[in-house]
Amino acid sequence: MWFHKLAYPDQCLTNSHLDIIFYYLRKKGKYAKEPNVKFTTTDCLFFKTIHALYEKFVAQKKDLSLITAQHAIADYIRGRKVLCGSPWHLCDHVLFIIHMETESHWILGRLNIEERRMYMYNSLCTAMKNSAAIKACQPFAVLLPHFFALFDEFKKENKPVCLDPFEVVKVDGLPQQTSNDCGCFVASFAEYFIDMKPIPPIFDVEKHRDRLAVLFYKYARMKEVDFIDIEDEAPPKGPKKNLF
Repeated sequence: MWFHKLAYPDQCLTNSHLDIIFYYLRKKGKYAKEPNVKFTTTDCLFFKTIHALYEKFVAQKKDLSLITAQHAIADYIRGRKVLCGSPWHLCDHVLFIIHMETESHWILGRLNIEERRMYMYNSLCTAMKNSAAIKACQPFAVLLPHFFALFDEFKKENKPVCLDPFEVVKVDGLPQQTSNDCGCFVASFAEYFIDMKPIPPIFDVEKHRDRLAVLFYKYARMKEVDFIDIEDEAPPKGPKKNLF
């Protein structure tokens, strides 16, 4: 069913689909000999974590004591929370999976760290969806500058990190979905950016779904048949048993 949902149009992708796709995009960028762009990605849990913190932040009248170096978001920034993660200060861009739960819709967020701008990629640009998308980006735009201020690596010339919210910029001219394919659009938008290729105005979603499904199925079968166990993907090993 996992491959069925990925392969066929008008099927909503799940957290599992996007987490796995973005893991391999992250891995592709980290281990490429000559990457086109320095980037990392997050996962669906990051979105839920930062939104939960933002709700608490607003409810407690912007209490900055909630933003600490021990918070899970700080661990993401250090590159510790996801497999093949990179410290954000070594990257130029961070790609976010964003789920607008009230709209049942996925969008892509891309933070340009140097520009202090968050770019919003939306494959369903209606007034209602755009308004909800901007709202979904606000926790990132508001909280991340405060988290960056906790790390010396983001300071320039020993100057404090600017705490103003990041600007949220809507990316125009994107192909638009006609059915429940937003998850595939998000994955493809990310891949086009990583490969430094322009996003085409005409988007064959069936072709992209087929390609992703075939690639993941072939890779899964190769691992299963050849007993490949890549270290980064292996489950954590338990403590060695004392046999004596």
